[in-house]
This record gives sequence, structure tokens and C-alpha cells, in this order.
Amino acid sequence: MIRAIIHNMVGGDVNLYPLFLLMNYWEITPSQLSSRLDELLVRGVMQLATFIPWQLAESDISHTQVLTRFLQACARRQLSVYLILSPEVGVHYPNSGLPKDIVLKKENIARHCDSGEVIVNLPPNVFYLPSFFASEFNKRYYSFVGRIDGVLADLEKSQPQVMRNVVAILSGSFWKYYRSPMASSHLPFGGNGGDYSSQANQTFRQSMEQFFSQKEFMDPTPSSANLWKMRSLEEVNRRWFYQQSEDVFRNRTYQTLRKRSSSLKVLEAEIFAPEADATSFYSNFLQIVSGGEADFFKLSTLLDEAAARASVGGHSVTFPWIHWTLMGGFRLLPEAEKQFLILKSLLLFGGQKGGIFLDESEWFSLSCSFRTRVEALILSLQEGLLQVKNRVLYLSSHLWSHSGTFWEELLKQVQPHIRMISSMDLLAQEKNATLLIVDPALILTQEKIQKLVAWAKAGRVVVMPRNPFYTELAKGELDRSLAKTKRIEVDMGLTYRLHALGEGRLVIYDALSSLSTQGEPLASWRTFVQAILSIAEVDRFCTASHDQLSIIPLEREGDSLAIFILNPCRMKLTVDLTFSSDVRVKDLGVILSRKKGAALSSSLVLPAEDQDQVCAKQFSIEIPPLGVLPLLVEGVYVSKNRDSQLAALSADDLRKSALEAASQELSGLNSEPGLGDLWN
Repeated sequence: MIRAIIHNMVGGDVNLYPLFLLMNYWEITPSQLSSRLDELLVRGVMQLATFIPWQLAESDISHTQVLTRFLQACARRQLSVYLILSPEVGVHYPNSGLPKDIVLKKENIARHCDSGEVIVNLPPNVFYLPSFFASEFNKRYYSFVGRIDGVLADLEKSQPQVMRNVVAILSGSFWKYYRSPMASSHLPFGGNGGDYSSQANQTFRQSMEQFFSQKEFMDPTPSSANLWKMRSLEEVNRRWFYQQSEDVFRNRTYQTLRKRSSSLKVLEAEIFAPEADATSFYSNFLQIVSGGEADFFKLSTLLDEAAARASVGGHSVTFPWIHWTLMGGFRLLPEAEKQFLILKSLLLFGGQKGGIFLDESEWFSLSCSFRTRVEALILSLQEGLLQVKNRVLYLSSHLWSHSGTFWEELLKQVQPHIRMISSMDLLAQEKNATLLIVDPALILTQEKIQKLVAWAKAGRVVVMPRNPFYTELAKGELDRSLAKTKRIEVDMGLTYRLHALGEGRLVIYDALSSLSTQGEPLASWRTFVQAILSIAEVDRFCTASHDQLSIIPLEREGDSLAIFILNPCRMKLTVDLTFSSDVRVKDLGVILSRKKGAALSSSLVLPAEDQDQVCAKQFSIEIPPLGVLPLLVEGVYVSKNRDSQLAALSADDLRKSALEAASQELSGLNSEPGLGDLWN
């Protein structure tokens, strides 16, 4: 499928890919190819991308010629081409481009945690997702990647001008979809993710034996390793196993692709199709049977969860993209709902240097005025004027499994400034984050503790569980790090300890459950989340008086914010926006429209006539049904450098200030030296 971006590439730290259009190159006849590309060129398309269906590349001997002809035609028009090589759902080809004989063999099929097949019920046909642990699938997949590598390498040698503007895109493929529809029907990304097929189970047992044969897990005696392999810890171990397997897949794919075409540019991505997710399985089925519409609210919620997960590729950090297919329920939604989902996708994913994949015919079927408004927003995203800055990180052992009440409350209170990560390498990339929460299902080793402590000492806050998943070396490392610190013990329904650590702080909380945080009452978790956000000085820029509204703040240069208020309801809402300090609010739609000539209209009720001169903490706004209201907020101190503030305090001063503040604000506080009973 060809994905085309609307605007020219620009240099610098900007987003080059906010909106891609889709077209099937293999469905275009040679006589139509020139006219179709010329038409896109006239409409402003300067970059194209295309899925390469595995079945087509493997079985059609003429495919190499078809692909070469397409690349040559694009090169003559100076169009950049992005080749998406990893298997993905939503490709306009039977079985989403997978070889038919592979998906028909029972031994090649993946299974979710409830033992059922992982079904994709998107047109043109329903099929089962294969398992990456199946030997036949694995062998033929890397053979397919190697074949494409050979084709591109030959073109590099014979026609270098054709390959000059060609980029390969590698994604995470099917790993994120291995979940149970039953578990996911209640919560987005609900239940335990991962492949439970017999091949996967066998590989899991082997990997577990190898993993726990490391010296650290044999402390204090070799038999200690058996404690980590107990059946009660199976789900804990499955999570790191699935994440590790996905990382191996990404690395091997990257290395296979670069064997011959060494100069090929590679972009690593996370591509997510909400319509193909297990959360949408039952609504898709009902839509197919009844001919009704897709579940708009479920699709909207999936965007929130998908945008909050940050994966790592085989060689670099990935960019997140949403794929709205031409085959799923999205195409049957009313235009107002489509526009809402497109704008929300652009804000959440485009603000992270990702964006949207959208079918060409779908894009041009939308109203001209809406497309003009979107292009105004895209320009700001491309130029780096609007960005989502991550302030909270959640370290998990597996991105695609549910993480319990703690994660849900964090997402509600901090979104979109929170990211779930599975790699500690991302800590160095996230310069704006001041708070890191460790998932209670993560096994903590000495190396992890060292990295967490070092991260906290730089003036940040780390929140860790108190549970059995520390190695003996990890316990000793943490004890040594905290040996000379003074602690504050707080019991506010959920017990936790606060330690001053260098210029930062460490919070250790009691995690009663190994896999989730459902054991404590919701009110206790909500209070705890508010407490740690306060400790880390993570404030919400603004709040709305209506719970159903979504607020997406994107940071701009200087002390100003672009705040987008999203109303998913089918009725007009009048709400109050409350800020923590006096701010000046303007209509951002008017500012964006100066570039494209079409305003993102809004209804703003200010406490005086001249809004440019009014500073206030509260503003009343009216948001139309399914509306997205853009506001420019001036006076919010978003550029505050917390590190420099904390650096002004010595370690002793920081400890004293923490103790004094806690004693004044927190009931049930107990301050005592030492850590004698921390692990008892």
C-alpha cells in the first residue's frame, strides 16, 4: 500500500511523517501507473510508502519487475518511497499478504492466553495470525526479508538513482495483537498478552532455563534458581520472555535486511491498527453481521492506550503510527466521527513524530475545509512547533499486557505525558521525564537497580514496588544505596516509604500482588498516584469540569501551550477550564489558519471583552459535538527546569525539606533511620 505524505521534507528535529495516504501499487496496471503518480504529484504528494505483501513477493515471479517499475516511476518524479517490509494487518490483500499455506496449517497458528486462535476479522477475509515461534513461519519470513534485501541491493548497484530516495520501514508486526478478545473486551490491552501456542510454550521453557542459569539467580545457592521457575511465577516470566522474543525478532529482521543492501536507509516504526485489535473483535463481528457502525468510543480509547506505549526497534527508537484501514469499521463511521479520530490520532501520534496511515480515497473523500484545517495542524507538527513531552515513564516487562489499576490511574491523570517503556535504554532519550514508576511484575537485577538509582540521583523520582522480585544482589545494591538515607513512612491506605537519594527521591511502595495492582481499593491507588505526582512536581496544566472531555497539551517554544480540548460526545458541552495560575487564552485555530486560510473555529467565553488582555485561572468554553477545540495558553511555566532547582540544594537540605514537608502534609508519618526491616 502506498502511503503518501502531504508536504515536502524539511530538515532538523521535526516530524516528517504526520499523515500518510494509502494506495495499492500491485493493483495499478502499467498503463495507469504514470497517470496515478502524476495525479498524486499535482495534489502535493511528495513521499510515498508501500506495504510489500509477502505472498505476492514469494509466489509471483513478476513481482520484482512490478516493484522495480514502481520505484523507477517514483524516481523520475523525485518522489520518496517508503517500503514497509514487516508483516502487518490491514493490508489490502488476502490474509493481509501472508502466504495462504502458512495460515492454513494448525501448527503455525498463534494462540492467546485463553487458548484460542488469534483471529483477525477484517475484510477481505478472516484469518488466524501465525506464530513467530513456528519453525516454518520463522524460516520463510526471514527468507522473504532476505529476498527483498537482494532485490534492493541489486537496484543499488545497477540503478543507484532509483534507490536514492527509498527508505525501508520495519515494524513490530503481530506481537501487539496476541491477546484474548474476552479479556480485552473489558479494557484496552486487557489481559495477558503473548503467544501461548505449543511452539511458543516450548521456547518459553527453554528460554527460562537459560535465563535463570545466570549467576545472579543462583545466589545464595545454585538451587535458588529453581525458586524463580516456580509455576506461581509463570506469568511474571512470560512477560519478559515475550518482550525479549519481540526484541530478538526486531534485531534479526534489521540484520537480515542489511546483509546486502548496506546503504539502504531504514526507519523503525510501531504501526497499530485499532480495528484489528482484540479489543475490537466483538464489535467488528457485530458490525459484519448487522451491517452497523464500528464502536467509535472503543476506537477512541484504543488511541489513548496505544499512544502511551513506546517500543524500541532493532537499531533505534521507533516512531508510533496509527493505521486506519479501508477495510474495517472506520470507513463506515459518520464523517464527524472520522474527523474526530483523525485529529486525535494526529495530536497523540504526530506529537511524538509519528502520525497516521490513511487510505488515499478516504482522505480525499473528506470535506475540503477539514483537510485544509488538518494541513494547517500538520505544518506545525512538521516544523516541530507542537510536541508531546513525556514527563512520566512506566517501566514494564511487557508493553502489550495489562498493568493493573496503578497504570490505569496514572494514564487518567497524566495522559498524554506518560509512556510505558520496556527498555531502560529509553531513559537516556527521555530528557523531560522527572518520574519513573517500576511495574510490580518486573524482575529487578543488580544492574537495573544501579541504573534506577543513578537516574533518581540526577534530581528525579523513582517509584519501586516492595515485593519478592528482587535478586539477592539487587537487594544488597539497593540497601547500600539507601543505607545512609533517612526515610519517611506513610500509610494513606497504601503504605510507602520516601527516601532522599542524591538530588532526587526514591519511593518504595507495598505491592501485594505480583502481576497486577487490583488488591488495593481504587481510592487508595488514586491517593497514592496523586502523592507521587506531587513529589515529582508533575502538575496537570489544566483541568476540565466535565469528565468525558480529553485534554491534549502540546508544548510550544517559550512559556506557551497548545491545548486541544476533545469532546467525544454527540452533544454540545459548556465546560470550565481551570489552570493552576493566571494565564492568557487565545484561539489557536485562528493562528494556525494564517498558514492555510481556514480557521479551527471555537467558542470562547472570557471574563472580559478583550481576550488578548485578560489573565485568569478559569475560562468557560463551548465545544460542539465531536468537536476539537484548539487553544493557545500563554503564561504556563512549561519550561521550568526542575533539575537546576534541585541542584541548588545539597543532599542534606533536600532530605530536611522532604521530611519537613511530609510531616506537615502527611498523616501517619513515621521517620526512622536504616533499612533493617525493608525486606522482612
